[in-house]
Amino acid sequence: MTMTTHLGLGLGAWVRFGITAALLMTTSHAFAQDKACVSLKTDAQIEQDYVDAQGKQAKRLTPPGKVVPGNEIIWTITATNTCTKPAEKVAVENAVPEHMVYVANSAMGPGTEITYSLNGRDYVKASELTVREADGTTRPARADEIKKIRWVFASAFAPNATGFARYRAKVK
Repeated sequence: MTMTTHLGLGLGAWVRFGITAALLMTTSHAFAQDKACVSLKTDAQIEQDYVDAQGKQAKRLTPPGKVVPGNEIIWTITATNTCTKPAEKVAVENAVPEHMVYVANSAMGPGTEITYSLNGRDYVKASELTVREADGTTRPARADEIKKIRWVFASAFAPNATGFARYRAKVK
């Protein structure tokens, strides 16, 4: 997401800009044996329908523009090895933005193991997420209770290599 300031906007436009920018804030962290070698880029996009050159319905990812409750944002975190040696044990951790909820089963990343956290500290596979109720019983966690997602890449990143992780979240 790139933010550009334009002069001459009315108060209403600034308020919409501020709300959109606040909704699209997210925090990503990279972990590796040498953290300084992994840089992250986070993009927020929406899925847009269009008609392709053959006249068929298709979808593409575009910048979100104005977002409102109910919009689904596609978050892509790209990790790049910026060093001259392989980066081992690369992991990407991303918090679901405060004003959004994770969309169930939407996290993906080629060559990654994906785990989730309800409290921001402990990570398990989606099938193992449980919540303890006040009466002591447990139930499967709901997607809207997920606070963070972690992707661990199975292979080392060669110099200048990239990998990506992606998930969807809906604006509350």
